[in-house]
Amino acid sequence: MKLITISLFFLLSLVGVTASAALPEYKIINNPCPKSAYGSITRYSITSKNLQSDIIVDVWTPNGYDTSDGVRYPVVYAHDGQNLFDGSYSFAGVPWAVDKACSQLSSDSNFDMPIVVGINNRGSENLRPNDYFPEKALDYISPEQKELTFIYQTCNDIFYGDEEAAFVAKELKPLIDSLYSTASGMETTFAMGSSMGGLASMYLLCEYPEIFGGAACLSTHWIGSLNLNSDYTMNDDEICANAILQYLSDHIPTDGLHRLYMDQGTKDWDAGYLKYEVIAREIVADKGYTQENGRLYVYDAKGAGHNEWYWQQRVKIPLKFLLSKSAIEEAGVEHISKEYETSFDQHAIYNLGGQRYSLSDLESLPQGIYIKNGKKFIK
Repeated sequence: MKLITISLFFLLSLVGVTASAALPEYKIINNPCPKSAYGSITRYSITSKNLQSDIIVDVWTPNGYDTSDGVRYPVVYAHDGQNLFDGSYSFAGVPWAVDKACSQLSSDSNFDMPIVVGINNRGSENLRPNDYFPEKALDYISPEQKELTFIYQTCNDIFYGDEEAAFVAKELKPLIDSLYSTASGMETTFAMGSSMGGLASMYLLCEYPEIFGGAACLSTHWIGSLNLNSDYTMNDDEICANAILQYLSDHIPTDGLHRLYMDQGTKDWDAGYLKYEVIAREIVADKGYTQENGRLYVYDAKGAGHNEWYWQQRVKIPLKFLLSKSAIEEAGVEHISKEYETSFDQHAIYNLGGQRYSLSDLESLPQGIYIKNGKKFIK
């Protein structure tokens, strides 16, 4: 009996060593590091074997987070992590302010305060579309269609969608679970992102349904490719969009255990996605996701365009839907309904969705992110 006990102890020790060895290498970056007035952020550089690259990850913990109190926190894995918390790090200086949104929701007894893991994109290496495009959607593009879609040009025929998903699911999540007091089950693990980050979040839900219990997809870039005109308007890509939608139909989990949040604005690039958003919502409804059963939340952000300022305005909605103890409770956030007049007198100023303004409109521009003389500025 003593020998059996020793053998079991030795076996368990080996299992522990193996599990520990499987975790990716990482280091903490103290400077520079984003700041939060609503909690704490720790920045990591994590070496991914799947991506063969060092990935920057910002982990936000709320005020009061304490590993000694036994509380386990749900976790949101959010794409485009540099845009989440600190305006000095985010695109054009506008953050989603996820930390602020969570803190504002904390007074609601029905809201489970999360840990938010911001996965920084590799945009500085021009690899964001390569990482975020749902790679297996390529299986739905025939050889005859290959020359008729822009996605191969967008990604230079190099795709890392499978590797990025594997990094998040198989490397990053185990590391976060080892470092933080997480509620690590599928039902408390979520993905979130906007635009192509919305595609990547949908892909995590479809590829790893045993790990991710839900996804929030804001302003999802259903056309997949990025083919821009000189005025920053986006060209449609029906072939690529149909491939993504067919992939979604074949792979979205149908066990009745998952949640999905979907939204679109009605201006700029978002307006071009709307016809595909309608199809996507029909697909998931056919697969059993409905607002009545609490598995689906759809939101039409009327008057909203395609940039971080607009996502900041409504980020509470997906957070509350995914992190509420009652999945079917209304989020209670008002729609953005203000309509803006557009001037086309001159074509010198563009917002990031392509809407054009005259130089004379500088004082009356709505809040947002703009390009003037090739440089971004915010209002």
